[in-house]
Amino acid sequence: LGLLGLAAGVVRLVWRGLSGLCLRRLTVTVMVDNRVAEFLHLLDWLDHSGALGRARRFRLTWIGGRGAQRASFAPALGVHWFVLDGQLVQLHREMSDKARTGKGTPLETLTLTLPLGRRKTIERWIVAGAELDANRSRIGPTLHIYEDGYWTQAGEVVHRPVSSLVAEDDRVATMLEDLRWFYGARDWYVDRGVPWRRGYLLHGPPGTGKSSAIRAAASELGLGLAILDLGCRTLTDDQLCEALVQAPEDAVLVFEDIDAAFTERAAGEVSTGISFSGLLNALDGVAAQEGRALFMTTNHLDRLDPALIRPGRADVHLKLGLVGAKQAALLFLRFLPEETALADRFRNRLGDRRYSPAELQGWLLAHASDAQQAAEADGLTPKLTVAAE
Repeated sequence: LGLLGLAAGVVRLVWRGLSGLCLRRLTVTVMVDNRVAEFLHLLDWLDHSGALGRARRFRLTWIGGRGAQRASFAPALGVHWFVLDGQLVQLHREMSDKARTGKGTPLETLTLTLPLGRRKTIERWIVAGAELDANRSRIGPTLHIYEDGYWTQAGEVVHRPVSSLVAEDDRVATMLEDLRWFYGARDWYVDRGVPWRRGYLLHGPPGTGKSSAIRAAASELGLGLAILDLGCRTLTDDQLCEALVQAPEDAVLVFEDIDAAFTERAAGEVSTGISFSGLLNALDGVAAQEGRALFMTTNHLDRLDPALIRPGRADVHLKLGLVGAKQAALLFLRFLPEETALADRFRNRLGDRRYSPAELQGWLLAHASDAQQAAEADGLTPKLTVAAE
């Protein structure tokens, strides 16, 4: 009996050794955690391929920031089996609440095992996931337009980073931080009994980047743009209130060129279908919207009624003006990054003159193929032109 037990133990030991060797030789395993970018790349590719949709156990998670959050069903913790690209795959998700990453989130580990698989297969999936993330980062805010009593989705605009804007200081970045704080300050407003609203007034000459600043802020925070034309003659006071209440939750409200909506008010006439009092009530009346920031733009601050731009309706005033030669040279290098010497010449040629960013951009676009001529700045005058922002 002793010899039989010894023989059985040896057989088990040999079997475990051989099976372990076979598994190491015939399977490929990768383990990543949420401290590295490959973790999200791998999950993104598995989700895009539809493999995760075949899981039988899920957990509900929320992804995205305030205003851009959406529910996502991810495979629950534990082991899952599926077939992807003709390859049998074992997915094992683990989470440790005790071990936390530098961001304060639990350490989550993803282990993929491919029987008879190849390392290059997993590497290809990670690269494909990285490409998906890169493509998403180029997609900008979703554009919503109010027409005929309904909000319609008009597509998406190109992502615009705040760093691409031309300004003489960090005023746009400061506005972005204020906006970021607002979307995370719901409890702060509730505790103090203050309506959760915040208005931003962007003013300055044409072409100074007011619309671009709004688009950049929405891009950075993952928010959409809900644009409402106050100059529409068929828009009534009641429809305006309904439009603000029904506006998409994941979008900032935008009133562009708000001074043009009431250009004839001083003469006792209304140039649109809405009244001035109706606009004020829609902005901060009893039924006014909450939880969405409002942006207004104007080229003529002096034409706006003080009642429209007081705190509570326009809490943050941001002036975007003309820029000097220093900022012009930085924009020159953005178009022609290798021409440092010519950028210095461009700055010297401009001297003390000031321009709108749109005018400088138009000049550099027109001379993008001839850096020498662009640096001479012949024909570039400080006279403002009405240009798209």
